[in-house]
Amino acid sequence: MASFTACSKDELQENQSSSNTLRLQFDSKFGDQDFELKKRYPYRTASGTAESDLELSFDRLRYWVSNVKLVKADGSEVAIPESYYLIEETGAITVPHLKQDEQYPATKRDEVTIPHVEAGSYNAIKFSIGVEPKYNDNITLRAGELGLLNGMGFSDGWMWFTSYIFQKLDATMYSGTESKSLRWDSGSNALYEGAEKSITFPSAITIDQKQGLNVHVKVDVRELLTTSNDPWQNNMITQSTPELMLAFRNALLEKAMQLESATAITE
Repeated sequence: MASFTACSKDELQENQSSSNTLRLQFDSKFGDQDFELKKRYPYRTASGTAESDLELSFDRLRYWVSNVKLVKADGSEVAIPESYYLIEETGAITVPHLKQDEQYPATKRDEVTIPHVEAGSYNAIKFSIGVEPKYNDNITLRAGELGLLNGMGFSDGWMWFTSYIFQKLDATMYSGTESKSLRWDSGSNALYEGAEKSITFPSAITIDQKQGLNVHVKVDVRELLTTSNDPWQNNMITQSTPELMLAFRNALLEKAMQLESATAITE
């Protein structure tokens, strides 16, 4: 399984030259700090309850980036074929329902390199969080990195066993001498509607045979916690809490993800 997963991702790294290349970086932070699994981060909630001052130690951050499009100055869009990428920082995951409960390995993946992009001058990029109904309704269909072996579907406790988890955040919360798990999952065809992120560059950048484009996006995990005013009480987000799933998605798209830079790459 490990070789299968590595192969599908390594194929994106074949061409490291700058020519006609798009590089996407999703740089996870917690406020101004680097984001690390198992490190405790202080967090003050907005609830005003006795659990207002928390510490959180994170176990997983995972989300699908899909249907990437580059936008030209005239508004026309160039779609990247089969662009489905799993951005993640996670420990090893046992994947049930497979022979001998094989494991998805511990992985930190925050960068995607896409070769052979159509030449042109681009001033924006668009992408979605999640998987559109065609693939979400049939998890056996393959495109990009979609598939059964990554623990982002029924194999990771997702009640809708024929669909994908679009984004996931797992942590342990601490309040004084008490602790509680936080498990926030989101996904559904309804959530894919309106799940597109559009980022405009400060100035247009040309992709051609001499140079590529690097888009650096900051992802502030602390902003994801604003999904709820009281994470201690709303520690589980599932299909039974659709309003919180929507808030979780919007926290990622509208608050956590911000453009850090868009620059030409010529090395």
